[in-house]
Amino acid sequence: MQTMAPPDEESKERTARMDERFARVDERFDETNRRIDETREEMNRRFGEMNGRFGETSNRFDRVEGDIRELKKSVAGIQESVIAMHATLTRIGFGVALTFASVLLTKAL
Repeated sequence: MQTMAPPDEESKERTARMDERFARVDERFDETNRRIDETREEMNRRFGEMNGRFGETSNRFDRVEGDIRELKKSVAGIQESVIAMHATLTRIGFGVALTFASVLLTKAL
């Protein structure tokens, strides 16, 4: 009695073709995994660079904020000096005016 199974040689050829296809699929998976690994490494490197730049920028902002605080202190000191000078000049001006008035009054008498 004859069976419906393909001859032994055909079966071997079919199996060999399937093995070749699986081998090509495995190669593609390996290549894809290699590319994913390379991309992951590149992304990690770039993120590392970006984090370094963010750190540098943060440090710069901290320095600028410190400089601004120092400038504000300097401006406040200058304002206090100007106020003191204004008060002194006002007293001197008032003294000069009194002296001038006194001189005028003594000459007038």
